[in-house]
Amino acid sequence: MPMKVAGVNADEGRRPNGRLSMSRARSAASVLFLGLMTLPALAARESGRVVRQEAPFPAIYDSAVVPGGAPARYEVLRGDFHMPTIHSDGSLLPADRVMEAWQFGYDVIAITDHGSIRAYEEALPTAKALGILLFRGVETGLSGQEHLVALDFSAGYELRNPHQWAETPGQGRVFYQDELQRTAAAGAFVLYAHPHVGLREPVLWGIHQGLVLGIEVKNDVVGSEWNTVESLGTYWYPFGFDCAVEHNLTIFANSDVHGARAEVPQATTLILAGDRSLEGVMEAFRAGRTLAYFNNMLCSHEWVLKLLMSSLVDVQLTEVDDGRAFLRLQNHGPVELTAQIAGMPLVPVTLGPYQKVLVAVRRIPDAVTITWKNLYVRSTKNLTTTHNLLATSEQNQPPSPPSNDR
Repeated sequence: MPMKVAGVNADEGRRPNGRLSMSRARSAASVLFLGLMTLPALAARESGRVVRQEAPFPAIYDSAVVPGGAPARYEVLRGDFHMPTIHSDGSLLPADRVMEAWQFGYDVIAITDHGSIRAYEEALPTAKALGILLFRGVETGLSGQEHLVALDFSAGYELRNPHQWAETPGQGRVFYQDELQRTAAAGAFVLYAHPHVGLREPVLWGIHQGLVLGIEVKNDVVGSEWNTVESLGTYWYPFGFDCAVEHNLTIFANSDVHGARAEVPQATTLILAGDRSLEGVMEAFRAGRTLAYFNNMLCSHEWVLKLLMSSLVDVQLTEVDDGRAFLRLQNHGPVELTAQIAGMPLVPVTLGPYQKVLVAVRRIPDAVTITWKNLYVRSTKNLTTTHNLLATSEQNQPPSPPSNDR
């Protein structure tokens, strides 16, 4: 989002179409009402009672990882990897940002101030006390163009010309190719934030070089601005999702929250982590085991969604002595699912969080194919799964992930 760092406007005040990206009046208002924006977090802290919102996922098992051996076990963690504090254009203190994330059910976060990594050290004691995993993070990028979020770089990494990277060498500022390489050499995982200027050469170069590894397909704070596309009942970046699938990028949905969080559903990155640690989360990032969760939708690579669904949902056949038969669908998780069952003249079946549903069938099928209407493997394509009803213990295993030559 637009901000000033060391007296320089990192977006040069304008969107790609030349219009003001956000009105200066609204920016001024955000400063005037800083106290009001922080009231929920501060009031909760001062009352001495903060309640964490939790809705657990089941453990996810993948027997395809070690054929013949014990299945790999993944824990589903909730993450938000794009949020500023008072050290750039946010309104909360770093410690309050961590407390708020804990309250809203996040397990792992990164504070990504524009051009500043100061918040990390200030937030770390609170994160450790609450059991929140905290990555080092920063938001930077090219002059007036792409914003990039860097995560998990080494402690000795030094920022250079944040948000002022040059597109060509010899401009008196760091050249973006040099800086991407230097950032990656510091161990950073780099993702393309709110891809409002599209897929230009700098990002494509970074992707092809294995330096830009992820992309944000949903950013809560930009809303209908910053060249988002209205699709599927929300504003997001469908082309960013398709780009992720085509280029094997890790998929993110982040809040980019500047003020205090509202009591509304939050954009969330779900991570299938081998263990609850920064190392486990980063391994999942580099393997691509994430899902973007927003607007009651899950968007990810097909193999990741199938892996999740293999443990999230049971589909079985239930027969009654009087000859009746039912499909029994059980949702083991907190995400509402919408199932279109092939061959059945029914409206889609809504399977609520932790819910069991019986669907009557006229004949007993060997297998059933389900299109999940709120799960997406491309911006316009739903996930489809097939379930063997005559041998439910041998249901299809999720495919192994594609080879990753990053």
